Amino acid sequence: MSRAEKSAHSSILVPLLVLPENRFAFEAVSSIGKLPARPIFLYGLSGAGKTHLARHAVRSYLASRPQAKVQHLTAGEFSAEFAEAAAHKTIPLFQAASRDFDLFVLDDVHLFDRRPETQLQLLLLCDEISAAGCQILWTSRNSPGDLTHFLRKLVSRFRAGVAAQIRLPGPESRQRLLEHFSESRQMALSDQAANLLAQGLAVSPRELWSVLVQLESISRHARRPIDAALVEQFLRQEVAPSNPRLDDICRAVARQFGISASRLRSRKQTRGVVLPRQCAMLLARQWTGRTLEQIGRYFGDRDHSTVIHACRRLARLIPHEAELRLNLSQIEAALAVVGASENLDFAAG
Repeated sequence: MSRAEKSAHSSILVPLLVLPENRFAFEAVSSIGKLPARPIFLYGLSGAGKTHLARHAVRSYLASRPQAKVQHLTAGEFSAEFAEAAAHKTIPLFQAASRDFDLFVLDDVHLFDRRPETQLQLLLLCDEISAAGCQILWTSRNSPGDLTHFLRKLVSRFRAGVAAQIRLPGPESRQRLLEHFSESRQMALSDQAANLLAQGLAVSPRELWSVLVQLESISRHARRPIDAALVEQFLRQEVAPSNPRLDDICRAVARQFGISASRLRSRKQTRGVVLPRQCAMLLARQWTGRTLEQIGRYFGDRDHSTVIHACRRLARLIPHEAELRLNLSQIEAALAVVGASENLDFAAG
């Protein structure tokens, strides 16, 4: 099986559900192989369904063209291959091996922020494979216009075709997703229970899936059906959950920003980690009851003044940065779900 095929089958194969929030993006990727090749740029917040839609595009393309050559990489995989080629002085071989494709998919291009060498390599690759008629599909947390630390020529390539945002689902779409997910898992979920969850949890599709997995586990452990009563109890605990641990906050922030927990706890001030680490410090101060010294020590053996600086900086940014507010809201929702699950598991036992 090729890497593209492995990528297409690497996650749980839940059929794609077309909703108002992803319809335009779905129509864009559905044109792949049917219309002349044009770049497609999918963007949206973490968990909105970008990678799921990209994998759907790969599966559909391979189903209609089994002999097609498809490459589906994450930004991390692309960077690792480029770094290895640079270290072994085999960049020409890397370049040659990267160009003979009919469809090229690259996830999470926002992770190339402030990495000009990798951006230049991607720019050269995109220009060459586009000239050969290859279809390109990118995904990113940020829109092309928000990639402020990217090469202008590369941003121009991102804007050259179709840029489609995938928004987080509204209440009606969340209910449809819950029913869709429960059917895929062969779970019994009543309409009333699905409606309560949809109204009570303004979260991403990925987080809705996580909620169902947790409820399924709680139901099995407590030997109770997933009915309105169980969901109401779950939501009550979600509104006022037990305090999360520093480890819980670190993992939740790392998932949200697409980095490792070890990088958040590192002493290094590497690119793309400072803001997530400051978010983690702020949430730790708000949620855990730990002292400033304990929080600073956990996040890279820093002193209390670093935590104070992080909290003050975010206090200035939050009123003006919509994406920052959304990121913090999603992290808090994920932490609340963790706390609710732990409380219900304890109560069931």
